[in-house]
Amino acid sequence: MNLTQHCKICDHKIIDFKTGTLCGLTDKKPDFQHKCGLIKLDAEFEKEIEHVNIEYETVLKTKTDTVGHVIMYSILALALVLGGFLLGKFILDKGVISTVPIVIMTVGLAALGFAFAPLNLYNTNLNIAKKRKDALDSVSKMYGYNYDINITHLKDSLGNKFYETDLKIRKTNNTIA
Repeated sequence: MNLTQHCKICDHKIIDFKTGTLCGLTDKKPDFQHKCGLIKLDAEFEKEIEHVNIEYETVLKTKTDTVGHVIMYSILALALVLGGFLLGKFILDKGVISTVPIVIMTVGLAALGFAFAPLNLYNTNLNIAKKRKDALDSVSKMYGYNYDINITHLKDSLGNKFYETDLKIRKTNNTIA
């Protein structure tokens, strides 16, 4: 595990843009083996828990919209491809050769690509958010902390999103050495 994962949640951290993350107590880069004996988990820890969990839940809330988008544009794409094919067959039966059906089917195939782009974005964002959440949970358990968080997604009158959180952090006796 990256040592800066520990520093990211510690209140002693100092971020120096030239040298990176430093310990505020030693003014050095982190150099512990498995766990930091000087770590202070307080305000930064709470902020990181809230940030990571809000990001994770926000991605999860887009799943329904993403699936709906895939279904809607897939149906449109298949209708265009089928319509182009049937139009081409009809025109060919009349003895005329035209490129219009090929253009319609090409637009249908492009719409199919447009259908799956948001699904790819959703999967990428979900993997990133899940990885961040798993890393935070792993470090939390390493230091013997568990948490419960309830996130309320809100919007103001202008449509701006904001969140209210109810976070409960518990110190457990189970630490991973």
